[in-house]
Parts: sequence; C-alpha cells; structure tokens
Amino acid sequence: MSVQQSLWFPVSLLVVLAVTTEQVVTKGPLLHLDTWIRDHVLTLVAENPYPILDRLAEHWSDMGDTKAAAPALILATLTAAAWTRSWKPLLSALIAGTALFSTVIPGKIIIGRPGPLGAPVAPGQWGWFPSGHTSTAGICYGTAAWLLGICFLSTRARLRRTLYAATAAFCTGVGVCLIWRDYHWFLDVIAGWCLTGLTLWSLARWASRPRPRSPRESTRDAAPER
Repeated sequence: MSVQQSLWFPVSLLVVLAVTTEQVVTKGPLLHLDTWIRDHVLTLVAENPYPILDRLAEHWSDMGDTKAAAPALILATLTAAAWTRSWKPLLSALIAGTALFSTVIPGKIIIGRPGPLGAPVAPGQWGWFPSGHTSTAGICYGTAAWLLGICFLSTRARLRRTLYAATAAFCTGVGVCLIWRDYHWFLDVIAGWCLTGLTLWSLARWASRPRPRSPRESTRDAAPER
C-alpha cells in the first residue's frame, strides 16, 4: 500500500474533526444537525414502548466510563505483554492513554460546549465536546482488541477481523446510546469517533514500523558465507 493510500483515512478524520470543532466553536450552521437529530431521537424515545431499551442504553453508555473501559485495557495489555514477553504492549497502552487524556480533556475545557440539556458550563467545569465517553470507549476497547488480535490471532485473519468488527460495533453503540439517553450531541460523538480512529491508526502505524537493526546484526549479515 502506498503512502498516499494509507493517509486517506487519518486525513479524512482530521478534516471531519476540524470542521466539527470549527462549527462548535463558531456556533455554525452545522449545529442545526445536532438539534434536528436530538429532536427526532427524543421523539423516538418518547414513543418507545419498550422501557428495557432505555435501561439497555443507559448501561451501554456507561461502558464508556473509565471505570469500565480502563480495566479492560489494563487486562488486555498485561495479557499481551506476558504473552509476547515484551514491553511494547505496555508502551502501546501508554501511548493510547496519553492520546486520550491529552486531547479530550483540553478540548472539553477550551471549547466548553454546553450539553443537550442546556445548562451553562460553569468556570472550572468541562464541556461536552468532544464526547469523553465515546473517546474512552473507542480508544480503550479498540486498543485492547488490537493488542489481543496481534498477539493471539496473528495467524487467524478471519477471527481477528471478527474481533475488530465486534469491538467497533460495540464502541459505536456507546456513542449511539449517549445520544439516545440525551447525554451528548451528535457532533460530540462524531468528534469522539474521529479521535478514536486517529489514535488507533497511529498505534497501528507505529507498531508496523520495521525494527532498527543493531550493528551486530548488520555486521553478521554483511559477512561473507563460508
């Protein structure tokens, strides 16, 4: 795959993230999409004849809390590190966590967007953009699935793809449930998904870099055969 082909994914995410951020900061016309989606979702919720769906959405959205997502990432990381006898899974998890907290928290503080319920963001409080639960779920569970996939399913491409697809569907559900429960605007969730994709893409690119060869290896390979 060429560099140009491999860059279309992160570039697309960066463009979407930049546009949504600009619209939220400037209160642009794209925010009408948030209002339109919220109005229709609230109508669906009010007409929903199955209260169990609301309870399911509540529990599902809670899976984006660090109390649920962080232990899953820690367990997967320790398992992968023990399996590979390498520090690389630990470093990968550290990079993912750093990317999560260094983007979501500053974004919430700087942008300070009010939530769907309209309560103003008081000084010292965090805003709603980007969605922290969406980003936490995507980055933590996504990194966990990626680590387990490359360690235990490295020779089973179909099972690995199934794991990744199931994880993506699960994390997408977290964002959808946050909107269903009226905890976040649509663009909050979109930004969280963009941050997730950028983080996981960066991790995969970093992990796929060829390992630098030591001088001893270079000397050995250059030596003539006898």
